[in-house]
This record gives sequence, structure tokens and C-alpha cells, in this order.
Amino acid sequence: MNLLFITSLIIFVSWIVQGISGFGGGVFMLTLLSLVMNIKSAVFTFSFIQALGPLSILLATKIYKPNIRLMLYLLIGSFLGIFLGTNILKVINTPYMEIFAGIFFVSIGVFDGLVIFKKEILNIGAKIELRHGFLVGIMSGIFSAIVGVGGPPVAIYLRNIVKEFDEYRYLISLYFVLIVGIRLSMYYLLHVFSHVRYDYIAYWGISSLAGLWTGRLVSRFINKHYLNLSVPFLTVICGLLLIGKGYLKL
Repeated sequence: MNLLFITSLIIFVSWIVQGISGFGGGVFMLTLLSLVMNIKSAVFTFSFIQALGPLSILLATKIYKPNIRLMLYLLIGSFLGIFLGTNILKVINTPYMEIFAGIFFVSIGVFDGLVIFKKEILNIGAKIELRHGFLVGIMSGIFSAIVGVGGPPVAIYLRNIVKEFDEYRYLISLYFVLIVGIRLSMYYLLHVFSHVRYDYIAYWGISSLAGLWTGRLVSRFINKHYLNLSVPFLTVICGLLLIGKGYLKL
């Protein structure tokens, strides 16, 4: 089967998940793409259209005035993290990149599962404060630069800081748009672009938008609670798959 069709289908399905749950689409996308193409090629190519979905949400939803301190903590931390992550990306090889991504996904899946299943025991929500956004931004920036997926830490952070779901969705979309711009600029300035499939960009962009808005449409008719409960488990599975895949290449 044609690789362009397979990868476009992967992106479409992954962004349906993203549209329904608001979390996890990038994890599934990167894991599945790594099975059919070079992971660096997938990261660099998707970076060009990664902001399309969040931008479309910003244009189609109510505008919220962002908390300036919150966004500054996240963006300053993310800038530093992207700078560090991009320099790591210049020297890391594919197997270690897959292992690195896998460890990140397992960690995020486990932590998000604890937040969802044992929040009343760990009282995690009460421990997350506004100023923690700087450290969250650094972590998000590092992984965003290296594996193209840095949203989960920010999603967990914002879910515990912002109470209204529509405001949460607006802020995380705004963050994604800004962070992709910073990441692409850093890639260009530090000369790390390689293996970009420019012939795939338009098709992947259409697939991501179609998947995102299909997911948002489907979310009106299903119980998102059960999907959200399954996302941490599936994230851990994706992480273990990438760790195993990278280890076998060493």
C-alpha cells in the first residue's frame, strides 16, 4: 500500500483521538508513524503542519484573555527547553531517539493515570501551582524539540490550573501554536532540518484538520469519560513499543 496513504491515514485517526479527548493524538501518531518511516523524518515533516489543528480551534472558538503570568512561565521555560532539546536532537541517533520518546510516553501515561485514578489519594491537583509552569515548559520544550510531542505535560498542568474546559482548550491551543513557531525557528537557526518529506506536508495537513474536526463532531455523541480513562493506558503501551523498537536496533 502507498506510504503516503498509510501515513495520512495514521494522522487522520490520531487526530480523531486528539479531537475527542484533547490529549494523546501526538503520542499515537508518532508511535504509528515510526513503524512505517524514519522517526526523525516523521518529526520534522509533521512539524510544518502541527499548528494547523490548534490554530483552527483558536479561530473557531470563543476568545479568552490568557493569564499572562501562566503563559510567560510556560513560554520562557519552553524556549529554554526547545533550545536544549534541539541541541540534543543534532547528536542523538534513531534508536536512542525512539527509546527517549518511549520513556517519556511511559512516564506521562503513568503520571496522567495517577492524576485520573488516584487524585483524591495523592492530592496532585493541589500540589500543582502557577509557578510550576516554568518547569513544565522546560520539560515540554525538550521533548517537543526531540520527538515532536511535548503537549502532555502542559495538558496535565493546565487541566489542574484552569477549571473551565473551553478555556483550557483555548489556552492549550494557543500554547501549541506559539510553541510550534518557536520550535521551527530553532530548528532553522541551529540547522537540524533533515529527511523532511515536503511532498507529504499538504496531505498530512488536510488529514490532521479532517481528523481533528471529525473527532470534535464524534465527541458530541460519545461518553468522553471512558476514552479519557483509556488514554493513559494506551500512552504507556505506545511508550513500551517505542522502547522495545529502539532497543532492538542497538
